[in-house]
Amino acid sequence: MKLISNGLKQWPEYAALSRAVKENALPGAVTGLSGIHKCCVISTLCEETGKKALILAADEAEAQRFCEDLQALGRSPVFFPFRDFGFRDAAGTSHEYERLRLEALTRLLSGSCDCVVACIDAALQYTMGPEELEKRLFHLEAGKETEIEELLSALVACGYVREEQIEGPGQFSRRGGIVDFFSPGSQSPVRVEFWGDEIDSISYFDTATQRRTDPVDTVTLAPCVEVIPDDPAALAAKIEKLASSLRGKAAPKAKEILQCEAEKLRNGLHLGSLDKFITLIYPEACTLFSYFSPEDSLLFFSEGNKLKERMRTVLWQWAEDLKAYLAEGILCKGLRGAGRHRQSRKIPGGGSEAGWASRLLSGSPLHCRQGNRHCHGGNTFRRL
Repeated sequence: MKLISNGLKQWPEYAALSRAVKENALPGAVTGLSGIHKCCVISTLCEETGKKALILAADEAEAQRFCEDLQALGRSPVFFPFRDFGFRDAAGTSHEYERLRLEALTRLLSGSCDCVVACIDAALQYTMGPEELEKRLFHLEAGKETEIEELLSALVACGYVREEQIEGPGQFSRRGGIVDFFSPGSQSPVRVEFWGDEIDSISYFDTATQRRTDPVDTVTLAPCVEVIPDDPAALAAKIEKLASSLRGKAAPKAKEILQCEAEKLRNGLHLGSLDKFITLIYPEACTLFSYFSPEDSLLFFSEGNKLKERMRTVLWQWAEDLKAYLAEGILCKGLRGAGRHRQSRKIPGGGSEAGWASRLLSGSPLHCRQGNRHCHGGNTFRRL
């Protein structure tokens, strides 16, 4: 792939863009590129600067093409999808997209990916913050002294559900000195065999035959859901306090729902509506932007007009959903942050998520301050 990047560097237009990136004379715009050419520019800039990339695509189809093309160019991209938040206490909900998001975030923290591709609505959704994710990662190594109870506690802290025999991601089981678990980012479940307080072996296995397949030396246990309360009783107390403070027409419905949810938490039962309590569980509201900083990241926007249109649609839909949730008592005052931003957060290079979204929606040019002047970007690629 050096042939492509070396050829691109010969073009004066690319040389000007590269110089602007290195001198932080940004944002900048590049127009007239096809999908694969966008990826060539992104890949070469990341190679030159040694920085990772956050790429906001116009839609899911373009995001998937970006991932395929960047991988073909030798990068290690991951897709961070949008997911539906569970505000109703429903059983048997799918966590497929949630686990794909956690896989992307885990790879970001571990350094095993250098490009994250997302749509704007996914990037603006709340998620588990980097500090919360880091503290829940549990590293296992064959031959290392580790108590089996430590692993079991880590599995519970990561949101795994105990079963007699695991069948899919997010589950774990124990039989004597053997612990099986299925991480969201893994193609196969993992079996850890203990000899006393030492890990004797780690291997993947087949769920159908229960036979071991490939042995491994190390494996990292990662969370399987994004919203995990450390102390369910403390969360129940917060919910009860919130319920007692409600006033207004929808208050009786909301109080009844909140009290039922608090009771389930106190009784140690599974609660399917934890997503709406994300701002009560985590001290800081985080998004995908929280995993990037201007010192080590480049932020790219593809197809600005399509991003604006998607943002308009998303904000309209979120507003309509919020009205319905409030009327039904599913959400209430104090939980509205579960469906939108509780506070304005900084993003790479300056500005905030809320301010950026507002300017994008209104059609105003995005800009960043450089000393006493402002730089205005174009529509195709920018880094703030």
